[in-house]
Amino acid sequence: MLVYLLDEHLSPEIAEQVRAKRSAIRIESLRHWREGRLLRQNDETVLTAAREEGLTLVTYDQRTIVPLLVRWGLQEVSHAGVVFVDDQTPASNDIGGLVRALLVHWDRYHQDDWTNRADYLRPAQ
Repeated sequence: MLVYLLDEHLSPEIAEQVRAKRSAIRIESLRHWREGRLLRQNDETVLTAAREEGLTLVTYDQRTIVPLLVRWGLQEVSHAGVVFVDDQTPASNDIGGLVRALLVHWDRYHQDDWTNRADYLRPAQ
């Protein structure tokens, strides 16, 4: 089951709106998850903690996450999935657009196994 963890650069309002629209979707904000203790921690720490709870990280950070995923793949270290947000996705200040995109993504992929999977969030059509 797909469970989202929004990184610290995505507004917690996105998680609140997703839950308000679909209570069945589990979505957490790094700012609130584990009482915010993982804010400003390195990517490896966040992804390791997310893996422990089966949370798929939603992030803009391709610059450091992609090399980490490559390294982990070579070392056979698992993660619980990553969904990248990029310039093809609604802007970070377009909360409604990001909420709609996550709803569509969840509808399409929520039953898939997200272990060691990476994807890109796309705008809702």
